[in-house]
Formats: sequence, C-alpha cells, structure tokens
Amino acid sequence: MSRFAGVLPPVTTPFGPDGSLALEKLVANLTAWHETGLSGYLLLGSNAEAVTLTEEEKVRVLETARAHIPRDRLLLAGTGEEGTAATIALTNAAARLGVDAAMVVTPGYYKGQMRARELIAHYTAVADASSLPVLIYNVPQFTGVTVEPEVVGRLAEHENIVGMKDSAGNVATLTEYLRVAPEGFAVFVGSAAIFYAGLALGACGGILALANAAPRACVELYSFAREGKGTEAAALQRRLLPAVRAVTARFGIGGLKHAMDLLGYYGGPPRPPLLPPTEPERAEIRKALTESGLLEG
Repeated sequence: MSRFAGVLPPVTTPFGPDGSLALEKLVANLTAWHETGLSGYLLLGSNAEAVTLTEEEKVRVLETARAHIPRDRLLLAGTGEEGTAATIALTNAAARLGVDAAMVVTPGYYKGQMRARELIAHYTAVADASSLPVLIYNVPQFTGVTVEPEVVGRLAEHENIVGMKDSAGNVATLTEYLRVAPEGFAVFVGSAAIFYAGLALGACGGILALANAAPRACVELYSFAREGKGTEAAALQRRLLPAVRAVTARFGIGGLKHAMDLLGYYGGPPRPPLLPPTEPERAEIRKALTESGLLEG
C-alpha cells in the first residue's frame, strides 16, 4: 500500500495563555496519538493556524514534530504561500527538516485571478523546484479558490505532484477529482462529514480535523471501509455527525481545541484574532461529543 493512505490529523498548533508556542504540548499530543492507529500527521495546515505563525515558529514546529514522529509515519507539511518563490523556499526548507511531502494550498489573495492558467503555472513551478513530493490543497472556504477537476487532471501528469487534499466537502466535485486522477494519485478527503462517502468512491484516506480530538473513531471508520464493512462504516459516519458539525464547521479552530481538551489531548487557546468558544458554545461542543459517543454524559 502507498504511504499516502489512512487517517492523518491536520495537527493543531498548541499555544500557551500568552499566545507563545507550547511545543511540549505538541510532543505530548504526538506521543498519545501514536497509539491510536493514525498513519501520519499534517503540520502547518489550516487547523494549525499556520497563517499566524512566523517563519521561525514554523521551523520550530517542524523540527519538534520530526524529532517525535516515527519514520514509519507520514509527515506532511503545509508549505503554501501567496507567492510561488516563497512557496518553493518554504517547501525546500521543510525538506531539509526531514518532511516527507509538501501540502501546497492555493494562493488566495488574488483569488479572482487564480484561474486554471495561473494555478497550473504555480503548481508546476513548485513541483519542478521542490525536492519533496507535492500535494495540492483545495480549501475554497478559506481561500476563495477552487481547483477545478480539469486542472487536477493536468497537474496529476507531473511526476512530482502525487496527490491532493480536498476540503470543500462536495461529494460531486470529489467524485470528479477521483475520476480524473490517474492510478496512484492520492486523493485525501478533508471533510469528515463525507469521509465514508469519499472512501467508498476511492479516496485513499482522510486528513480530518476531527482526528485531532477523536483519532480512534476516525481510524475505525477508515478500517471498516477498507475491510468492506459498509454497514458498520455508515453507522459510525452517522453517529459522528454531531461532533463533525461542531468541530470545526460551527465553532472553528477554537471549538476543535476545546474538543481536544475534553477528550484528553491538549487543545489550549487559539491565537488571536481567533478566540476560544464562549461558555454556551462549550456546552454545545460537549453535547455534540456526547451525542457522538465520544464523551460520556
């Protein structure tokens, strides 16, 4: 089986009360996650609040992660920047730190001009210059940019573009990605709400925010699907829906971090301008986790 498979959390970045990095908490989370069956980890993704990290902080996070992630687990790093040259520089810096592959988000500031021609040129330039395999990251709810299936099909022809993460949550579009993808091109589901649907359609795995807080449940769903236990997989997908909706669709990264705190991991505060959930929101998160069977009432 390809290394690009299974369940990975888009790892949250732990901060202390003053907003500084709390890397000892990252080590504690990784140590606990290693026992849950996760296939690997994505650092510096959307749920990592990477847009709020300095370049020095990004390096420290990757150094810490590499030192505490076994070599038999996949280590991905989000290396997408607004500029092509900056993306190449961060991608190759990640390679020097021992990362296995780069997840490159679409540039979004000039979203109106991020058409097929621009995206193909950007990803091709990054893949040409990168010493790491590259995965496309489609997350239009944050960037305002959708990578169209025909663009994915073109980019998948590049020998150094090996897969993608699709977080749009649209089953029809995900199906199109899987249709145009050549054999061996890894398509990860990025929305836990459609995880089983994506696996049934042929996705290789999931990079799921929920896996930060409930990794065993996400791994169990993946295993059911891979073992052909469709009834069990579908039932678990339905049971997890309240938690999926709460983390992070309704309550954002602050809500995800609170769910982690409730389920035995370190979530801690988000970094401003993001704020922790209010007390009523915390109660709703607890209720959602309880309804999903992740937390005792």
